[in-house]
Amino acid sequence: MKQDKQVTLSLEQQHFKHVKSYYRTLAEINLCLGNIHRNIERRIQKQKYRYATEYVNQYISYTSVWNIKFVYNLENPEVALLQFFHLDYIFEHEPKNRFKSERLQLEEQRKLFSTVNPFKEEQIQLRKQQMLKFIKERSKKSTKNEKLEQ
Repeated sequence: MKQDKQVTLSLEQQHFKHVKSYYRTLAEINLCLGNIHRNIERRIQKQKYRYATEYVNQYISYTSVWNIKFVYNLENPEVALLQFFHLDYIFEHEPKNRFKSERLQLEEQRKLFSTVNPFKEEQIQLRKQQMLKFIKERSKKSTKNEKLEQ
């Protein structure tokens, strides 16, 4: 009986260590991605990416993608995923020779995220398509409104 209790406690401790490690890794990834955002923020035209930012900010609590705060956001895998999407979108629309070190950091974080990633590849692609659709729709609405105003 005593041995069963020790085994149970040992398994619980291992589980808690794993959970702590998981959330610590997510927080490290989110912090690094947040640093990349802060590094590029002053060197891009943020207005150009307003719809991508608007989409991502819907899922970030009490702050924005440009300034990630709060434990809930830092330990959230969805926030990390959306930061990846946001940075990918920005880097796709910037010249390839810009932000070399930031692009390398992004790839390092992507590798680290793949070790703790709770999402299936299909879910990731579907989510990315939702973001691109949102951006496209918002751009169309904006273009229509601009034409109506003229």
